[in-house]
Amino acid sequence: MTNKKHKILIMSAPIGSGHALAAEALKDELEKSHNCDVTLGSAFDFFPKFIGKIVLKSYLSVLKYVPGLYEIAYKWGNNPSGSLWLRNIINGSLAFLADSYLRKVKPDVVVATHATPAGIISAYKKKHKDAKIILTSVVTDFTIHKWWLCEGTDAYFLAADDLKPELKMQKGQKLFFYGIPVRRAFRQEYSRHELRNKFGWPDDTAICLLMGGGEGLLPMKEILEGVLGKITVKMRFIAITGRNKELASELNHLYPEVEVYGFTEAIPEFMHAADIIISKAGGLTAAETLTTSLNYIIYKPLPGQEEANADYLKNSGAAVIAKTSDDVLLAISNYSVTNIKQRQKLGKPEAAPDIARAIINLLN
Repeated sequence: MTNKKHKILIMSAPIGSGHALAAEALKDELEKSHNCDVTLGSAFDFFPKFIGKIVLKSYLSVLKYVPGLYEIAYKWGNNPSGSLWLRNIINGSLAFLADSYLRKVKPDVVVATHATPAGIISAYKKKHKDAKIILTSVVTDFTIHKWWLCEGTDAYFLAADDLKPELKMQKGQKLFFYGIPVRRAFRQEYSRHELRNKFGWPDDTAICLLMGGGEGLLPMKEILEGVLGKITVKMRFIAITGRNKELASELNHLYPEVEVYGFTEAIPEFMHAADIIISKAGGLTAAETLTTSLNYIIYKPLPGQEEANADYLKNSGAAVIAKTSDDVLLAISNYSVTNIKQRQKLGKPEAAPDIARAIINLLN
């Protein structure tokens, strides 16, 4: 007779790739180490796909063309006295739409890696008092937006031990400071020399990665134009453009000396073999970077949670913020004296297994 498998639903949202990557890291750990029955879901599963495509396209367009509008929305949403009514309407409506889905999956635990599914399950539990669902929230930033703080949350998993949600803790509610879950590949042991041989990178050349997430949202042309030909050390630039094929084509045409990659599964190996990364301040990107010895330069962080992440990492001594290409040039020139120990202190390569064990303990 075999023990009944725990049924776990991990829910994210396709707003940026980090939430989904964190969900996949937890799924991998729960299935391989704890033999759980894990389902990956999304807040977008509860309405027609064409609506989700419109929402996602609008979100990316705002970030690219009018980021100030997103900043206004983010700050308004972070004001609990003025925005929670809208959050509750959205979550309540989606909880109604999610009813048949949740009755079919019948999860023992829901793990939310985005604030919206956390709110949906909170609203569902409030409406269905008989629903025996444990709700856990894995906050995938180095800041905590007020929309994460939901009634009925049994446990919060936070990125660092000096981050605490501003709420009156409910009886039995737990806080864990295990970090943001990253994929197994980021806690493997690598030979830096072998990786460099694999990619054709000489040991005596500094390697600088340019990364803008899955959508390639980093002004790489602007950065390269400002630094190429001005660096006094031997350095090679590697641009990872994700799904942004237009950017990849432009870089290949304008800068033949730069190695350009599109969407690739080799990110963990690149990051363990390189010296510097110039990127954004998404929570997952930051968490992955902090598991390596990379010098972290955050370029023009987007308003909202990215700015908050960037400020936290800068104040912690784990990253440098650059707002111009001249700032990048200065940071690159000083890369060898940045605070590696502080980055390693914030890096949590074991976050996924630690969170998985805690979830199993909550069930038991």
